[in-house]
Amino acid sequence: MTKKLGPKERILETAARLFHSQGYNNTGINQILAEANVAKASLYQHFGSKDELGVIYLKQGREEWFSGIEQWTAAKKAPAQKLSACFDFLEYALQKDDYLGCKFINILSEVGTTSPLMFKQILEHKGKLRQYMKSLVEKALEGASGVDSDFVGDSIYLLYEGAIVESKIYRDTWPVKKAKKMAEVLLKKV
Repeated sequence: MTKKLGPKERILETAARLFHSQGYNNTGINQILAEANVAKASLYQHFGSKDELGVIYLKQGREEWFSGIEQWTAAKKAPAQKLSACFDFLEYALQKDDYLGCKFINILSEVGTTSPLMFKQILEHKGKLRQYMKSLVEKALEGASGVDSDFVGDSIYLLYEGAIVESKIYRDTWPVKKAKKMAEVLLKKV
């Protein structure tokens, strides 16, 4: 038996679905409330504003993203294998979400820096992902002399991010597959 969601959870679930599928700016509070089947007072009791709802959406998105990456990389032992698994997870996630792209890039393209709290969440997510990938690269290149692991790490991170955008444009995973291959070649060449 599944537990019935309360008003707060229904608002969050509905807002997350709508923000990702139709965009933050195209999603009105009234639509969220109607589809979540809750009263307007519930929104303001739990969240205060649409911006606060957007911040929580991004925080949950970061938790879900890193939980997914951890699941996909956990079985891998070598750092280079873990990096490849990050690309495999990306391919899976993009297909699962019907190529809607990155929640954080999508929100950024809509609100820019007009919402400092949401912008902070975007920066935190991208910074965490960048550091995660760079730490895997550092471990993979441990002992390699004369190699700028910081540069290689950022290069692979940028390949990853570019693959997200291009996959959304082409509605296909070929950009992820190519970026993964480029990352693997880059690690082997240094």
